[in-house]
This record gives sequence, structure tokens and C-alpha cells, in this order.
Amino acid sequence: MKLAVVFGLIGIGFLLLVLSGLWVSWFPGTSMWTPEKNDQWSDVKDRMHNLGFILNDPRNRASMHSGPERGTAKQEFDELKAKYDRLSAEFQTAHDRPHTVSKFLKWSGISLAAIGIIGWYAVKQTS
Repeated sequence: MKLAVVFGLIGIGFLLLVLSGLWVSWFPGTSMWTPEKNDQWSDVKDRMHNLGFILNDPRNRASMHSGPERGTAKQEFDELKAKYDRLSAEFQTAHDRPHTVSKFLKWSGISLAAIGIIGWYAVKQTS
């Protein structure tokens, strides 16, 4: 009975280890991060880049002919910054989640296999 439990732990450990290697390819981050979100994130970054030139203009003078008003540009930049931060957090989550699960499975598998091997050694010493 003890030997069956020990071999069960070793088997489950190796199964989790193999599963951790396959996890990232089975559940890639692209399943959460769609091309539409990528295009939206790109558009937000481009618009923020263009507004940066307006907000950081060294001449800093108010003129009827100088283009959009700084106050309007600052407000739009702040809204885009909030949207950018949200999309960036979503991207990081989509990128990191499969790798995090894979690491958890890998170390759980290694731990169970090690406990099983130590248990097998202990059972062999007592018999």
C-alpha cells in the first residue's frame, strides 16, 4: 500500500512536470490578447505620442493658429493615459498568466516527485 502511494506521487509529479512544459503552447497568451486590442493599444500609443509634441512645445505660446488648445490636449492625453494603463495591464496579464501557471505546475511536479522518491527510499529502508 505504501509503495503504491509512493509510485502514485512520483507518477503525478512527472505528469505535472510534462504538463507544465506543454501548458504555454496549449494556452497561449494570444487567446486573451486579440488583434483588435493590439490595434487599439497601438492607436492609443500613437495618439499619445502626437499629443506629447503639443503638450511639450518649448515655445509654449497661446495662439489662434497654433493648433489644438493645450487644455483640450492635456485632457485628451490624460484620458488616453488611463486607457493606455488599462490596456498595458491587460497585456501583461495575458503575457504572464500562462507562464505563471506553467511555473506552478513545474514546481508542484518537482516537489511531488521528490517527495515520492524520498518516500520510496524510506519504504525500501524499512522493508
